[in-house]
Amino acid sequence: MEKVPNEILIHILEECDTADWIGFRATSTRNHAVGSYVLGKSQTFDFRHYNNHCHYGICRCLNVENDEKINGTNLNPTKMINFMGFLPSLRKIVLADLPCVLTMSDMIKLGKSVPNVQKIIIIQNEDKKWLGNDVLMGLTYFKSLVKLKLDGWEPTTISRRGCASRIEAIPQSTLRKLVNFHIVCRQETVSTVLRYIIDNEVIMAKCVKAKFNVRLSSPDIPHLILKFIEFHRKIQKIHFNGFLFTTQEQVQAFYDHLLNLPQLETVRIENCSVIERIEHALQRTFLDALRKRGIKFTCLVTSLRHGY
Repeated sequence: MEKVPNEILIHILEECDTADWIGFRATSTRNHAVGSYVLGKSQTFDFRHYNNHCHYGICRCLNVENDEKINGTNLNPTKMINFMGFLPSLRKIVLADLPCVLTMSDMIKLGKSVPNVQKIIIIQNEDKKWLGNDVLMGLTYFKSLVKLKLDGWEPTTISRRGCASRIEAIPQSTLRKLVNFHIVCRQETVSTVLRYIIDNEVIMAKCVKAKFNVRLSSPDIPHLILKFIEFHRKIQKIHFNGFLFTTQEQVQAFYDHLLNLPQLETVRIENCSVIERIEHALQRTFLDALRKRGIKFTCLVTSLRHGY
């Protein structure tokens, strides 16, 4: 290994993940320099890679009973955030499956330590919740953030003594900066986010790509999504998954709103249904309009009654 040129080592490391780079840095003074160089070029950091790497310095080991060996299942948020100093070129962060609770204070510190991050993906499993209360308020400190994906996030109701209760929300300043907004959550969460945007007249003027994936739809979703489309005329690519419409009139209004987007380039409609029968003429008219404008599309809203 000592005779291998640095250029070859760098090429090998570039095919590995960040956890391997960290371990490689710890083997010798020379490898520390090579590993640090590769880390400095890294643009993506996924925290899921570190649940089993306590010896890499960003996790703390647990005392395990009955001689059962578990490595690094308790991530240290402070060390994790301090480690970001080794990644000056970082542009994308994936926060998922953290074995510790991430607080709003942690998120603020993380935002200050990675000023150039442009994309954040937050994934929370329903069986393992690690997002603390109001943690998304820390997104305000990610000054370069323009792309946000939320998967599995459920806003909670915050109650404090002497104050009225409120529901967690995404900061308005963050929403207004987003170019790409992607939310994959339960129906209550998507409804809450859309209602918050509409009621507070949060215009996401820079948003050109939006994706809404609803695991179980609710009656207010169609109305809210129509309002969202009305407010955001610059949308170029939009994706819907799991929506349930009640009447054909709702579907027609949905189609009309999409066609009224002047810059629309791509529309993806997947697993979206309507309870009532839907006329074939309505579907054909919408398809013809999409083809005439050269808009890329996938499927249409299908009828649960007739399966069109």
